[in-house]
Amino acid sequence: MFAGIGVVGLGAWTMAGSFASSEGAPAVVSGQTAIIRASQDGYAALDALRRGSTVHKGEAIGTLLLSQTGENKSMTLVQTKGRVDAIHSEIVALQGQIRDLQERTEKNRAARIDELRSKMAEADANIEAARAKEAAANAVLDRQQKVYSIGWTVKSSVEAAKHTADAAKLDRTAAEKQIGTLQLQLTAARDGTFLQDAYNDAAYSQQRADQLRLRVADLEAESQQQSHLLSLLEDDAQQMQMNAADRNAASKQKVSILSPVSGIAWSITNNGQYVRAGDEIARIIDCSQLSVNATVSSLEYASIKDGDRASFRQTDQKRPWKGTVTWAGVPESNESATPIPASAALGSNNAQYSVSVALDDVSNASDCPAGKFGRVVFENTHALSGWRMPALDQLAASLAETLHLR
Repeated sequence: MFAGIGVVGLGAWTMAGSFASSEGAPAVVSGQTAIIRASQDGYAALDALRRGSTVHKGEAIGTLLLSQTGENKSMTLVQTKGRVDAIHSEIVALQGQIRDLQERTEKNRAARIDELRSKMAEADANIEAARAKEAAANAVLDRQQKVYSIGWTVKSSVEAAKHTADAAKLDRTAAEKQIGTLQLQLTAARDGTFLQDAYNDAAYSQQRADQLRLRVADLEAESQQQSHLLSLLEDDAQQMQMNAADRNAASKQKVSILSPVSGIAWSITNNGQYVRAGDEIARIIDCSQLSVNATVSSLEYASIKDGDRASFRQTDQKRPWKGTVTWAGVPESNESATPIPASAALGSNNAQYSVSVALDDVSNASDCPAGKFGRVVFENTHALSGWRMPALDQLAASLAETLHLR
């Protein structure tokens, strides 16, 4: 009996200590970020904005000094002049390469013609030799046929003489064909066409020269366009010099940079720098769309469901923020990322679970808890006047496990 009373007293003392030491699940507040971009080209001035400062929707957080039109046009004028000069220099260089390649092509063509002439002379000598051999073989054949007709020789001698005559005829025909081929190549070389084994109708130098000519044609077309643009820019430059006062007045134009949401300044980019239209300038955390990410135990997770109400309280503040549970599941660091049913959560499960709570609309941006740490209390968990009882949760888990084992 005394032992039982002691156990009950120890349990009551433990639960009382838990009432005084636990104030909810640890959590951090996060929110959606609104990106502010430059509406025009200019210089961004956000000197008054600091990271973490409070901003309201529609509030001017800085200015955008529009770029000077005269400076842009002057820069474009210089760039256009440089491009025109570069095109002319490239055309001159390419034309010099084309001349060198054309000279090489002519030398190649002259050498090719000389080579073909030498081969033609050699082929003429070969065909004369082939004709002489053919005439001698025909004479031997005639003599053997006459001798065979009077019976002074055998038939095999006549057949051998005939074979020799046929071979001499074939040699003469081949020499004539070679003459015809060389004549075609010589005619093509004189006309500037090259007939070679690689089926290439022009030498490499000629092909390269043709490619460079196409490049020169493209550059000349671009040069005409750039020259026309250059003349227009020079006319504009003259007009700007005549209207310098108006240009200076226009260059001082400023545009206010407005915050699209109420929230906290999270980052500032390109302050004092030249920006293009669409470049990022700053990021603002939207305080009207905040969520709390809390970490709870398995028993707490078993009693939480989507749609439950909850309260978030910062460590150094007393006023809580109300919200609604939007998601509950296992954190990404655990093995499984899918929520588990409440029945499976009971027991000696020491895993930690992530719960997301969407806070109600925070209209006062100056009291925005974005990025703050604190604790969350869920209305459907075991709690009394906002105080949780983890010792009672542990006792319930131990009893459930004991009953399950029995």
